[in-house]
Amino acid sequence: MAITFKIKVGQVVRHVGERYIVVEIKNLSEVLCRNLATQETVLTPIHELAPDESQNLIGKKVSVKTDLATIPSEQWAEASKRLELIRSLDQKGRYKRSQIEIHAIANILDRSPQTVYRWLKKYEQDGSISAFLPKERTDKGCGRLDEAVEEIIHEAIRRLLLKREFGTIKDVHRDVKRACTERNLKAPGMTVIRDRFLQISEKERVASRQGAKVACEKFTPLRGSFPGANHPLDVIQIDHTPADLIIVDDIYRKPIGRPTITIAIDVFSRVVMGFNMWLEAPGGASLGMCMLHALLPKEKWLADRGLKAEWPCYGRPRKIHTDNAKEFRGTVFGRACKSYGIDLEQRPKGQPHFGGHVERGFRTYLRKIHTVEGTTFSNTRSKFEYDAEGKAILSLKEFEFWFATYIAKVYHHDGHGGIKMTPMAQFTEGILGGDGRPGIGAPERFTDEERVRLDFLPFVERTVQEYGVLIDHIYYNDDILRSRIHEKDPDNPKSARKFLFRRDPTDVSVIYFWDPNLKTYREIPTAHRGRPPVSLWEIRSAVRELNAKGKATVNENMIYEGIDEMREIERSAAERTKSARRNEQRRLESEKRRKKLVKAKPKLHFPSQTSETSQLPRATPTPVATDQSPARPAVSSLLNDDEVILPFDDIDVRS
Repeated sequence: MAITFKIKVGQVVRHVGERYIVVEIKNLSEVLCRNLATQETVLTPIHELAPDESQNLIGKKVSVKTDLATIPSEQWAEASKRLELIRSLDQKGRYKRSQIEIHAIANILDRSPQTVYRWLKKYEQDGSISAFLPKERTDKGCGRLDEAVEEIIHEAIRRLLLKREFGTIKDVHRDVKRACTERNLKAPGMTVIRDRFLQISEKERVASRQGAKVACEKFTPLRGSFPGANHPLDVIQIDHTPADLIIVDDIYRKPIGRPTITIAIDVFSRVVMGFNMWLEAPGGASLGMCMLHALLPKEKWLADRGLKAEWPCYGRPRKIHTDNAKEFRGTVFGRACKSYGIDLEQRPKGQPHFGGHVERGFRTYLRKIHTVEGTTFSNTRSKFEYDAEGKAILSLKEFEFWFATYIAKVYHHDGHGGIKMTPMAQFTEGILGGDGRPGIGAPERFTDEERVRLDFLPFVERTVQEYGVLIDHIYYNDDILRSRIHEKDPDNPKSARKFLFRRDPTDVSVIYFWDPNLKTYREIPTAHRGRPPVSLWEIRSAVRELNAKGKATVNENMIYEGIDEMREIERSAAERTKSARRNEQRRLESEKRRKKLVKAKPKLHFPSQTSETSQLPRATPTPVATDQSPARPAVSSLLNDDEVILPFDDIDVRS
């Protein structure tokens, strides 16, 4: 199954379990659909549509997902090399690249020119690195054409149909039949050849038969002034900035400092694709949440906050521009972007004008923030004698609501000097078309939103022991790990096998185990079910406190006891100390986010377990570590473990 699906006229989709065909795209939020069973035509919200999987299961092999972090570095490097070379050919255009270039790249990759052509076709259809990664066979027992026959068909179509003096399907069938007979291969029928020809995009067929100029005039979307940003989702710029505003905590309404805003802006239209507000220093976690907000539709996000507004900006961008901060260069963010066909590009060092769109956007947003009580303004001279902390009135939740209202209801519909219209009008015109030029159509939607969220979370690799898994001194265990205890690495039987686990830093009470057999994630709770939800920041703070007290080794009980003590101290001091109130607010925000995620997240459905796993006995409760538990390695060695891949900095508590 593809990672995304695109809403377009004539496509079969599902709505409330029934099959519909898209008749017309009315606007950015609604389409006109006809029920295939009742023939009733209805106006349906785009965000309620889902792909029709039944079309993908007839006579086609089912793709198998794989976690990005499980791909060996050598295979990833080879796939990246193939991607860059094929992308360079694709960017030249079909009629600008020569056969000499095709053969040259085929020699570099040690593949045949036919394989290069096939990869080009796959890249044009998917646009991600998945076409170049090693595939696991899942089509046993399913009929399919021999690869050599597919290459013969592709070559015959290219020679006889994709040119000015094009022939007919019958001509191609005759040529394919002759070539297959010479090579002792079974020739396909004419229907197969017709299907292969219709799989070629209409733009490519028109360009090959009528010329590139005709195809360009008919299919090229609106063009903008920024190089490479010719239509929506071509280029998105992402950056962080501290908000020029002091916020208050939810309980005592006392000032706790300035939040950090992470924003993703579409360069073509200047609309805000997504944002995230964070009480800590910017890092991989806040970046991932901003990306999730930008990639996915926002109807549910707006409804959860009670905000009645339209924000139809979502979809998979072609390229993301960032600065050179380390969270943008991390393995998690980089691989997640590449897996979804998103090109990640850092700005040249010392040339901040390459990020001018998001920087100018920040100036616009911050000027509006300067009108809110509690603003710090842009500098001390502008502030004069203004008491920002004394005037502060908005909590983080209220500020998020205020900012989302400003973006969706004001900024998107206010004239923009750079594009000579409003950002939403530019975005709508780029999607739906206007002034005689077609748009790009409704943006692609992700078929598995939960998978997108997990792909942008940090991960660690661990072996499975009798007690389960130990990460940052916290034990995790579940029945599904029993068969993995002391499992050997299939590639190196002398070593224990390491498995991949992802986790949300705002709530580490559950981790996500990547099952290499079922090719899906499984939730693993803490071994001690009575533990309260805690954040990674709280665990690190507790470990630092224990180290300061001279304790070289710690266990889970000591950490949770320390966290309870810290929380009690912060509660009693919340009315007196800004940093303590800030810590209290961080914990409240983490708890709210965890509850909302648990409530909103769809229940994960997994393939049926094998008889081997289904007959396993229930796991006995894992003993919780005590002060008498066997000594663990020193805390410093655990915190500096190179196996732990964390995409964000340690958090500084600032007053």
